[in-house]
Amino acid sequence: MQSDYTENQTSIETGKAKLLVLTTSYPSHEEDPSGVFIAKLLTAIRRRGYSIEVVAPSDGTFYGHRSIGGIETVRFGYFWPRSLERLTRGAGGIPENMAHSLLARLQLVPMMIAFFFVSVVQARGADIVYANWLGAGIVGALVNLFARKPMVVTFRGDDGYLARDRFTWRTLTKWVVARASMVTPVSGELLDIIRGLGIPEHKCCLPRFGVDTEMFHPAEAKTDGAPKVRLLFVGSLIVRKGLHDLLEALVDPALGSVRLTVVGEGLYGPQLMEMCDRLGLKDHTDWKGILPPLEVAAVMRSSDILCLPSYMEGRPNAVNEAMASGLPVIATRVGGIPDMLEEGKTALLFEAGNVQQLRQCLIQLVSDPELRQRMGAAGREFLVKTGVSWGSTAAEFDSLFSDILRNPSP
Repeated sequence: MQSDYTENQTSIETGKAKLLVLTTSYPSHEEDPSGVFIAKLLTAIRRRGYSIEVVAPSDGTFYGHRSIGGIETVRFGYFWPRSLERLTRGAGGIPENMAHSLLARLQLVPMMIAFFFVSVVQARGADIVYANWLGAGIVGALVNLFARKPMVVTFRGDDGYLARDRFTWRTLTKWVVARASMVTPVSGELLDIIRGLGIPEHKCCLPRFGVDTEMFHPAEAKTDGAPKVRLLFVGSLIVRKGLHDLLEALVDPALGSVRLTVVGEGLYGPQLMEMCDRLGLKDHTDWKGILPPLEVAAVMRSSDILCLPSYMEGRPNAVNEAMASGLPVIATRVGGIPDMLEEGKTALLFEAGNVQQLRQCLIQLVSDPELRQRMGAAGREFLVKTGVSWGSTAAEFDSLFSDILRNPSP
């Protein structure tokens, strides 16, 4: 451990380059789970010697500059009075807010204008721009155009699917990628979508996005034989996360021993809670709301199974966190999920929206504690064997950034 610490300190002291990170979701404090996977990656990149500054729209927590986890963060406002800002507040992100609020939709253009002006100012002195999601990618492309800073853009899910399905988004995506030095989608499915837009092969890279294996690890001892099987759902309470399917699937006598824990909040929460009561699951369900990462890790360690019944995903970090915690996973065959798991060995997969398939997966794991233990151990072993960590992800981005800085075209 001492040698690793010395290596990290040396790289920080020698320094490499200044990275300007653009994102629409990022933690406002060290216990905020919003965009925490980006913060984890940036922390690991910083250890490799980079100076990092993050620009993101405010979620109402603070405005201006603040150091979060040693990384300088700039949060800007985009509407007045600020109490009426809706676009970037709450669970589910910008797409969910726009779907449910006319005011949020009206705030998209002013938010993007403010995002650009703040970013182009902060780009002075930066060596490279790293944008996350298409919205930040548009801003990054404008910064590239006006400030001539090379840009890397990561597509994380919704943005890639919109580019595939809608003409306007497809046109914007092609323009952003034309300005980018490299595109780093989070899954093989998104990579295929980007390639299908005619993006040159040399502009595409598929990094291995990691997990914090120190924070997420198996419990020292499981209470096997406990009267309840502890089932866990982690995610925003929005329709596309599929929690309604999980609640419906749990209505079966064979699943009477299951206790469900729900971690997350969202606009669909009240309807889901009403559905839970109506189905007779109220006494078997714990609604935890949003938890800080350390508490999520603790809940994972006390659980037996993670279920992710989503209709749409990029590369959900909850899957890696569950495997790091020694949990078997039940999930849908969408997005990057099949890339992350070994079906039948570390997880059971089903078709999105198929409640009967989900119910059968649940019954199979709930009724077989030895299978749960085998799958959970295999998931942890798979992560260790493949070297999936934020350190390995940072090493890949370090190599990518270094190559671009040596040859910053386009």
